[in-house]
Amino acid sequence: MKVLVLRPERAARRTADALAALGHEAILAPVLTIEDLANPVPDGPFDAVLATSANGLRKLRSRPEIARLAGLPLIAVGDRTAEAGREAGFATVHVAEGDGRALVAEAQARFPKPARFLHAAGADRAFDIAGALARYEHETVVVELYRATAATELPEAAALALADGSARAALHHSRRIAETFLRLSDTAGFAETIRAMPHAALAARVAGALETAGCVRVAVAERPDEASLLQAVLSLVDDGSPYRPGRSN
Repeated sequence: MKVLVLRPERAARRTADALAALGHEAILAPVLTIEDLANPVPDGPFDAVLATSANGLRKLRSRPEIARLAGLPLIAVGDRTAEAGREAGFATVHVAEGDGRALVAEAQARFPKPARFLHAAGADRAFDIAGALARYEHETVVVELYRATAATELPEAAALALADGSARAALHHSRRIAETFLRLSDTAGFAETIRAMPHAALAARVAGALETAGCVRVAVAERPDEASLLQAVLSLVDDGSPYRPGRSN
């Protein structure tokens, strides 16, 4: 089975490997591109570093400030982000299983008294971690290290796969990916096609964008990790429901 993988290219290749291990083929069609931002890393002191994505830690790793930050505890969302933290040199890594809300809960559990955090972040954030932690009297300094820039047209690989019906499903790792894919597909004339095809979403918030747009076959990962996302899409495709691809008029 061929599956559309829409996340940025570096991460998409890891997803392709995971699909291949399950006997399926990825169609790499990133609708977002990761760009570096040259914002300075603020001075400390900090009690811990927070990260909601591996991208923020990869960008932080290349900064000279990593030498003084890597000795701090890192609180990361998910195993992949935690792994990126260890690769960046963090020795103490705490994993929050879930999303930004889980990270806030983990930070509060680790630091019950007011603390000062550095959040290695992207320019677009789905959840206000600094605001949530402020309710517990924590201070969170946000440094935006990267930006995810949306494509202006549907990637050629996606257009070809939708036109010839070879794409059997699509994976959505974020709400912005889902919304961008929907917009670009509509513009390219595939509105009916993508609303009929199976979609797997990493979280309910991501699925909401697809359902609001009229997609009728949407599965949500049981846990916000890639293994669960792949299981979601495979179970959806294997449920026996018909899918008739094709370009809409």
